Order: sequence, then C-alpha cells, then structure tokens
Amino acid sequence: MRATLRWAHADLRSHRGEALFIVLATAGIVASLLLATALFGYATNPWQRVFTQSQGAHVWIHTGPSADAAGLAELDGVASVAGPYPIAAATLASRGTRASVELRGTVERPATGRPLLTSGRWLDPAVPDGVVLESGLARALWAEPGDTLTVPGTARTLTVVGLADSPEPRYSPGERPGLVWAPPAAVQRTDGHGGQVTGLRLTDPDDTDYAVQRAVTLLGAKAVTDVSNWQQARAEAQGGNRLLGQVLGLFGLAALLAAALAVHGAIGTRIRGHLRDISVLKAIGFTPAQVVRIFLLQHVAFALLGAVLAAALIQALGSRTPGRLGDAVGVWQGLPGHTAALLGVPLAAVLFIAATTGLAAWRAGQVP
Repeated sequence: MRATLRWAHADLRSHRGEALFIVLATAGIVASLLLATALFGYATNPWQRVFTQSQGAHVWIHTGPSADAAGLAELDGVASVAGPYPIAAATLASRGTRASVELRGTVERPATGRPLLTSGRWLDPAVPDGVVLESGLARALWAEPGDTLTVPGTARTLTVVGLADSPEPRYSPGERPGLVWAPPAAVQRTDGHGGQVTGLRLTDPDDTDYAVQRAVTLLGAKAVTDVSNWQQARAEAQGGNRLLGQVLGLFGLAALLAAALAVHGAIGTRIRGHLRDISVLKAIGFTPAQVVRIFLLQHVAFALLGAVLAAALIQALGSRTPGRLGDAVGVWQGLPGHTAALLGVPLAAVLFIAATTGLAAWRAGQVP
C-alpha cells in the first residue's frame, strides 16, 4: 500500500495538469447535473415553486360569517395563519365569458398565502373597485390588467389591476370558483353568499388531516362549509405537467449518458497514456490488482474532490446566478427534496466515475 501511495503521489506531481483537468471536468459535470435538477423541478413543478415562494397555507377552511375563526391560530401545530378574510360568491363576465368566483376581502398582501404578482400591481385603496385575479381565472376570462369586468344582473363593474399566482386549488368551470382578491368594502357590496376563509400553515405538513379535525372540533361542524388542503391543490396542478416532466427527464438521461461517455473517454485516454509506466511497475513487482488499485484510488479521489467542489459552489453561489437559472436554484434550495438531491447527485456521479475507472483500470492491469 505504501508503494502504491508513493507512486500515486509521484504521478500527481508529474501530471498536475491532467489531474486538475479531471477534477474540473468532474466539477463541471456534477454542477451541470445539479443545475439540471434545479431546472427540472422549477419547470415541471410550478405549483411547488409558487407554494414555497408564497409561504402557502397547508389548509384553507371556509366558514360562515359568524364563526370565531381567530382561535385557529392557537391550535397546536399551526405555525402561522392567513386571515380570516371576508368572502362572497359572485359571477364575473368578460368578453362574453362568465366565471363563478370567490371574492376575498383584503388590503395588504399577507405573509402567509401571499399571492405572487405576475403582472400589474396589488390592490390600492384609491381604486375601491380594483381587483386582482388569480392567473388561471384570468386566462379563462381573457382578462388583463386594465380590463373591466361586469357582474351580470347588476350595473356594477370591477377593474382588473393585477394578476397573481396562488398555490390554492385552481379554478375549474362548474366545479370550483376562481379566486379574486378585492378590498373588503367591495366584498361587502356583493349580493352573493358570504362567509369567511382562514388559511393555516402547519409546522408539519403531513399533519394536515389531524389539523383539520382539530379545527372542525374547535369551530363546530355546522360552522365549516368547505375545507381544502395542499395535497389536493398539488395533485390538481401536477396533473397537467406529467408530459413535460417526461420530456425533460428524457433529455436529462441523454445528457447524463453523454457525460458518462465523456468521462469514460477521458479516463481511458489517461490510462492509455501511462502504458509505459504500467509496464515498468509490473517489471518491478506490482501485481495487476495493485495497478488497478492505483488508478482506481487516484480517479475516485479526483472525482470526490470535483463533486464536493461543485456541490459547494452550487449551494453557495447558485442562487446568485443572473436570470431564470438563479431563480430556479433559489427555489430548488427551498424545496423538500433539496438536501437529498444535493447529496445524491454528486454521490451517484462519484460512483459512476468509480465504475468507469474500474473498467479502464482493469484493462490497464492486463498490460504485459
């Protein structure tokens, strides 16, 4: 073993450029795979991105107007509360299209369940009939900031001042009303059925069912009119992104295969360049197993150094990358599976390089 380490040290001193190239190549491959993982999650799971950035509520509870929903904040396992907000059911029309909506009264954008503006601006007290539409509802109504919506059967109109993304269950014609944020005074002037809604962000998202049971017990079953949770919203939102995920996954596998071939070629070329050294090592008594071990230990060490370097750089500087890539990494770092991916991708790359090196080193051990 001592002779093996001495030869590896001597080889490193005489071939520093090659060693540096392998380390940097490994770091580049691992960094690319980590960035691809971040972009994959960003593109195929927009709901998770919105939920993370908006500090979304895990449970939304609709109650009657007289229910005392303020006590929900005191329940065990509740980290923060959104609301309660006054709500009213209504129908809005735009360009010949109608949609059932839920008007939600608020002035400030809340910290929990915070709508993410995509265009326009937030509600302004100076515009009493200004509203912000959820993006899916806006697409159904063909509405944009500055458009005027009418309330069928009345002379009332509402002005769209902004569009926003929300992780709540999306608008579904005939099944679920769209979400509209409006000043409380505008909600009170609506003739539709009223009530209030409260959002609960939990310390443990898996505790959703138990949290709902405690909330219903506190408020009373008759006071609760509807309950929705984050699992329902996620399932609905992810259903339309499966094809995109499969396509991006296919391209990711192709990129991984290309990287594998590049690594295999680089390592094989380096070992072939040492055929003369390998012959000398065998002449002085090295066995084929020792030759294989030399190259395997060398390249695994190079791969491990490059993988750690790439993971550290992505973790520290990835979110500061300008543009959409930096946004994707920033969102990815807040997702539940971030730590597992940050450790798993470099580990998989190191194991793959070890397997590739083992094959090339075995061939080196057969050199006469």
